[in-house]
Amino acid sequence: MTNKNQVLQLFTPIYDKFMLSTYKEDTQVSPKIFTQIDDKTSEYKVDDLGGLGKWEAADEGSGGQYEDVVLGYPTTLTQSKSRKRFSVSFEAVDQDEYALLNKVSDAKNMGRGARALVEETDAAHIYGGFSTAGSDGQYWFDTDHPKNREETGITYDNLLSGPFSHDNLELAEKEIADNFKGPDGIMIEVSGNPVLLHPPALKGAVARVLSERAGERPGTPNRDINIYSGEYSPVMWKYLSAAAGGSDTAWYIIFPELDYLLSVWSARPHYRSWIEEDEELYVFSGRMLRASGPTNWRFGFGSTGL
Repeated sequence: MTNKNQVLQLFTPIYDKFMLSTYKEDTQVSPKIFTQIDDKTSEYKVDDLGGLGKWEAADEGSGGQYEDVVLGYPTTLTQSKSRKRFSVSFEAVDQDEYALLNKVSDAKNMGRGARALVEETDAAHIYGGFSTAGSDGQYWFDTDHPKNREETGITYDNLLSGPFSHDNLELAEKEIADNFKGPDGIMIEVSGNPVLLHPPALKGAVARVLSERAGERPGTPNRDINIYSGEYSPVMWKYLSAAAGGSDTAWYIIFPELDYLLSVWSARPHYRSWIEEDEELYVFSGRMLRASGPTNWRFGFGSTGL
């Protein structure tokens, strides 16, 4: 004989399976941009520490050359809970042996809702970077980020200019070369291709600029070799679009390998279940506990596209 607790134990893993089938983390854009971290603390603190600067010449038998670590600007990501629930009455189960199975579509819809929340939240950190103050008090994309907490008179610029184009990408590379430095002033080197992040409206422009031949069009004489072919990993994110709250013109050059964009999880999407005896309901609650956001302006460079 199946009792109430066995009913819960049977269907919770089933609903987990169907919820995760529509959540599909591997097809989301966010994990391609944000480093995923599992951490049980309610506040995840990141200290922005630079290196010890360049080595200095030293005379034989001499001392010195000691130096303190350069301090940047710390960031705290505070996790918050998100959830969605559905219930099944005792009567529905008593009168229909398929009542619980019929809730599979609800579980799938909950997975879609969890996916949408994660993607929307993380995309907002990117397109909101033009108007949101970061850890150093400047907008995440700005013209005057202080070098560190002590040398505030030296500033760096990660706000790009103009619509996305071959010429503006060339200007962007010059700006990155001049400003992509750590708190100690040393140039930042990355080994992999930067991500060229863009909304759907720029799909054609990005494809043409990054193709093997610059500006190539069928039936035209544009056959110049493109210096940008293979230099960037283009990623289109529909949650950056104007329809999703972002912009159809903004574009970004992101450096995921630096781990300056974080998604911190105490609990990934999953189900909890229990019985409400008074209301005579089987309750299934999807929940997750996370925080996300930039921890350093050096995660990337961005242009409003205007």
